[in-house]
Amino acid sequence: MDIQIQDRQYTVVSYYLGSCHVTEIASCESGETIARGVSKSSMAQSERDAIQKARQRLSHPRVRDFELMVGAKEFRSRMWDSFQRQLLRSLSLTAGLWPGEPTEFNILHEEDSRLKVLLVVAHPDDESECAATLYRISHEIGGIVDQVVITNGEAGLQYSAPAQAYYGPSLDQLAWRKHLVRVRRHELRRAGRVLGIRHHYFLNQKDTGLTLEPREAFETWNAQRIRQELFKLLKREKYDLVFMLLPSPDGHGHHKTAAILTLEAIAQLFEDQRPAALGIQTADAGENPPQCFRALDGYALTRTTKPDPEWGFDRGTPMACHPALDYNIVVNWVVAEHKSQGMFQMECRRRTHEYFWLFDICGATAAARWRAFLQLLEPSTPAPELGTSPKARLQFA
Repeated sequence: MDIQIQDRQYTVVSYYLGSCHVTEIASCESGETIARGVSKSSMAQSERDAIQKARQRLSHPRVRDFELMVGAKEFRSRMWDSFQRQLLRSLSLTAGLWPGEPTEFNILHEEDSRLKVLLVVAHPDDESECAATLYRISHEIGGIVDQVVITNGEAGLQYSAPAQAYYGPSLDQLAWRKHLVRVRRHELRRAGRVLGIRHHYFLNQKDTGLTLEPREAFETWNAQRIRQELFKLLKREKYDLVFMLLPSPDGHGHHKTAAILTLEAIAQLFEDQRPAALGIQTADAGENPPQCFRALDGYALTRTTKPDPEWGFDRGTPMACHPALDYNIVVNWVVAEHKSQGMFQMECRRRTHEYFWLFDICGATAAARWRAFLQLLEPSTPAPELGTSPKARLQFA
């Protein structure tokens, strides 16, 4: 979330570090973190204790003034009251995600009737697969978008040399690999601001590199912990839609594992509480319509309602603000933020369409949520009946 203090813009970001939930306050101008709050227990404690935890000092010269301002008893303006409330809300919203902790959170949480979407991905930069759609949800229809990132992306080293020169530190290969985790997290936050993402949840699993086998991640990641945290987040936030990358046979093994774990967490919910779960895949103009997908062999939960995508969006669709502009602009903004991924930068304008498959595990209630979403996003176009042919559904030439 973004906040304003004395005419300066700051962003509040939540993530995990070891067994703690961390909330950072960063400058929107420089991207630098100026304060960090660490919380290990639920928000059953008093607001005063929560504020104290949120004031843990960083070794940065600007933090001292910031904390003095926070701690001043006379600084009780409406602006600070608003900031305190938002910071406490950020701390409380993720308080119950860790095993053994209660899922209750304090009274600052309020029910929100807006469309709520969760994106679950394996790596920083995976959000680009549905960047145009996420932008439309947050900016055009006022929806809420959160993101879970399972790995730190430290294996994305091969084409990062230009970024090493750009970011400045003169490091050997091992030191740069460690620094790359911080760089990629910083890049993701900046891309998230473009897309309007509310919360980022980092699960800090190891990125073992390119593979086609989902078993490799199951052997490396703490799969039980990931399922449990996803389940608690889904149960608490009551998302309408959950996006993940399509677990296609020729796709990255980590994308397959992330999708499987997410679907397993969704399956633990009562059927009438399940969000609509969508697998996403981009394609270029030559692959339109894209390949068929029914299920990943050996994983029945990945079965889709039908082989063809339920919906597709052409990134070349003109934006409402000006007919000469299209959604490739937004996608290019997102790609450009991930400067450490050199080969990824070559993807600008190569992928022209975003396609969505609905997973069968979600049930009829979730399918209705999906149809309602399409009506909300494209009110002038009738929502497709599930099971109809691709040409009878929403298509963008």
